[in-house]
Amino acid sequence: MVRNCLVGCLVALAACTDASSKLQDKQKALDDAKAKEAARKDAAKPKAPVVEAAKLGPPWEDPSYVELRSERPCPEGFWALFPDTPGDTKEEKKANAAKRPELVKALRGKTFLVRLYAPRVNLKDYDAPKGAFPLEVEGTIDCTDSFGRVAVAWTQAKAGDPGNSAAKEGAEITQNMWLAPPVAFSLPMKSMAEAKEFASKHKMGLAARVVFTLGKAEVDHKLKKIGKVVEKAAGETLTIGGGVEDWGAGRLVRADLKALRVSIENEKTPLIEQKE
Repeated sequence: MVRNCLVGCLVALAACTDASSKLQDKQKALDDAKAKEAARKDAAKPKAPVVEAAKLGPPWEDPSYVELRSERPCPEGFWALFPDTPGDTKEEKKANAAKRPELVKALRGKTFLVRLYAPRVNLKDYDAPKGAFPLEVEGTIDCTDSFGRVAVAWTQAKAGDPGNSAAKEGAEITQNMWLAPPVAFSLPMKSMAEAKEFASKHKMGLAARVVFTLGKAEVDHKLKKIGKVVEKAAGETLTIGGGVEDWGAGRLVRADLKALRVSIENEKTPLIEQKE
């Protein structure tokens, strides 16, 4: 009887295993069918066109150009254009100072490229009486080195107060900044309808390339003498502060503009091309 029970259990186990295997096979076939159907539907969907970047020749593009990017590190040796010399020791500063003439010569022999995009290339509101869009390209960018920021401007930058702000209310002195006007253009349109369509399609797709060499370097200082504060505490006299603070705009390189291009449609369609 025990033997018959054992045989019965084995038969039942085999039947269960066989049923489980068939269920797994059925589920796998179902999953494969779903995957194939999903792939078929995905292949049938319209694909977005692959947009290739425009390939431009000189003066807009050249392997020898040094590209400057806003808020990124300045080109190597940029400090050499200014009086301060890097170095942790007198020996290091002396060694770096000896390299200055060579570094300056190399920098002034290079051509630089800046790429700007909307909103730094700004299509302003359509001027219906003039039948044109005012279009502005920013006139400056900043790069950084071990001494801090350097402004590079291809329009007539001036050091000054950047304007009112809540942070300056009641301030005795404000920090100067390099203020550079934009490069201004006029983009004619045939009609208001064309202007609306153009703005809708291209306002946020504007791009500009600015090509230049390096001109004069200068530093803006705005010195403020700070009085000493004397405080007495616990029988001791403490002197705090004093000296001179510099609230100037700092360092600027004036760029000699060689070429400027404004375009749309991933830089394939030029709107403005200005060459030296």
